[in-house]
Amino acid sequence: MAFFKEFNLARGIILFSLLGSLVLGWLCWQRSSALTKDREDLQLRMNATITTLRQSAQRHTMLSQSLKGEGLKGQEDLVSYIRRVGTKDKIEIGELNITGQELALTNGIVDKKYTMKPDNQQSTFRRMTLVNFLYTLESESRRVKVTRVKIETADKGLKTHEIPSDSWRFDAEVTSRQRKG
Repeated sequence: MAFFKEFNLARGIILFSLLGSLVLGWLCWQRSSALTKDREDLQLRMNATITTLRQSAQRHTMLSQSLKGEGLKGQEDLVSYIRRVGTKDKIEIGELNITGQELALTNGIVDKKYTMKPDNQQSTFRRMTLVNFLYTLESESRRVKVTRVKIETADKGLKTHEIPSDSWRFDAEVTSRQRKG
């Protein structure tokens, strides 16, 4: 109690500084603990975000490679895609008369429908050639679907009991659902 007996301004400042230092030390320790906790939470959230971003990047790369692999890059390329498939080995359809139409489904979604017929009306094809052509159109692109096929025999005047030769005429329609751009 001798401290308080001879209490003066210097001792008051010392006491006030000591108590202030303890309070400030406690507040700094509390803020430091909160900052450490926030950093740990941020690190966890960043790890989750980085993982999601990495997965999205890998999916984007996979889809980009898939798009390059299918050879159909946009709605303007659909006709050239059909013609390119028609010139492949075991298909060789030849020149096609392709007419297209656009059908708007909802906002931003359009169905592109293309009707395909041989350029020469007298052209005939084997069934296997037609099957390969239509199958390849669908199998090489996820966006192209054959929606209508009409196949007629090239032999006229066949009786019901006669077997037609393997020469056929065809008319087909493909549809590609795309975003309007």
